[in-house]
Amino acid sequence: MTTYSLDPAHDVEGMIGMEVLEQFDVDFDFPAGRLRFWKPHTVESVAKKAGLATVEAVVVNETLLLGFRIVSSSAQKDDTGGIAAQPFLGVVDCGASFSVVNWAAASLLGLPLQNDDSWKKSPAVTGMGVDGRPQLLPTKSIGLSYVGNPKSRTNMSFEGPPSDFKPWDQVQMAIGDLPVFSQLLGDGRTPYKGPAGIVGLDILTQRRLILETSATRQRRIYVGKG
Repeated sequence: MTTYSLDPAHDVEGMIGMEVLEQFDVDFDFPAGRLRFWKPHTVESVAKKAGLATVEAVVVNETLLLGFRIVSSSAQKDDTGGIAAQPFLGVVDCGASFSVVNWAAASLLGLPLQNDDSWKKSPAVTGMGVDGRPQLLPTKSIGLSYVGNPKSRTNMSFEGPPSDFKPWDQVQMAIGDLPVFSQLLGDGRTPYKGPAGIVGLDILTQRRLILETSATRQRRIYVGKG
């Protein structure tokens, strides 16, 4: 394991891409201000010792990016102890400063429809539109949680997080059908129109986060319970 810490005296900027990260399991210890690189498939015991929750990861097509099943923090448990809510894919993006969901995912979060007049009074942030030009995206304060694997093949029920897991603090979630969703999730011919989101640093930096980023389809995410 290699540990790096940031020295505020040095103004260093750059980007570490998947070509580097997929060689390791990566430990983003945001509360401690440390980045640790672990030998692949060795972090399970580290996460268990640190009391982190295990999140079943979704590997996004040939990009091998990681995502997980997102639900609203207000999603309720059903009679089986599972979460009876339709989740959507949230792609982990450590390069995004804020989180975004498309309009299909916004509907699953219980937000108003796109043409609702209430959005005209909402704060907005700037994203990149389909034509490459800046696009204003309305925002809404949203709390998120996650679910695991389906519990049943007949009923829409998913494994819930541990009982001591606290949903992430609410963030000003941006809403819009950005081209990144089609680029990541589409097949190159037919635009992807299903629910999806980008989980950015406004959520990720709230807790310690460990990603099994080595290039394999059997991967997990570990996150602080709050």
